[in-house]
Amino acid sequence: MNNLYVFLPCYNEELNIGNLIDEWINEADKLAQEGLNLIVCPIDDKSKDNTLKVMTDKATQYGEERVHVIAHEVNRNLMGGLNTSVKNFLELSSGGDMMCLMDGDDTHSPVYIHPMVAKMRETSTDCVIASRYQKGANVVGLKGYRKFLSDMAKHYYSCVLRVPGVRDYTCGYRLYKRGIIEKLVAKFGDEPVKEKSFACMMELLYKLYLSGATFSEVGFELRYDKKLGDSKMSVGSTMRNSLSAAWRLRKLK
Repeated sequence: MNNLYVFLPCYNEELNIGNLIDEWINEADKLAQEGLNLIVCPIDDKSKDNTLKVMTDKATQYGEERVHVIAHEVNRNLMGGLNTSVKNFLELSSGGDMMCLMDGDDTHSPVYIHPMVAKMRETSTDCVIASRYQKGANVVGLKGYRKFLSDMAKHYYSCVLRVPGVRDYTCGYRLYKRGIIEKLVAKFGDEPVKEKSFACMMELLYKLYLSGATFSEVGFELRYDKKLGDSKMSVGSTMRNSLSAAWRLRKLK
């Protein structure tokens, strides 16, 4: 049986991460029937609240073989969370193991991992994206102006980056094969992600593409209404950074 490592980068998510870990554990038996052993890896990015304590309590509750906590000694932003995920996945995994990345704020449901695994096996693609722009997708609880900006950004990235099989360039909920992560590190180094803003998700995707990755998508429901606590994203600066990052990425080979 292969392992599925689920990495959950978090900063000040004490209100959300415990419930998200519980939701993942609820999928463990079904994943086992699909030939995958679940290992949840929450990453604390030096939170100022009780995020790390919630994680360690869950590791005690479910066992460290099921919940493997990773704690940054200094805050490294989402960029650091992605690089930590890549590094630890390659250290922990082997062969046909898979890596899932997901936001740690409980806006993504683990139930979609099953169609994502099925899609990967059906298409043999290297990365499957939980997409807001595929059949059956829905977004709940997102303010109108932010949805408009997201939709406009999708068209912009599609025109600038032009990655085959991709419509959603920024969603953090993705499933990866181990082989493509190895190729990513071989081409771009042990810390392949450099963008410090939320554009790092787009950067990771494009660098995977340059490493030879193929992509497919499944529709899912994004639930902003489930998130507790304040948003950490500055919409204006995020949009500016993301627009400029897309052109910087186009210069890479």
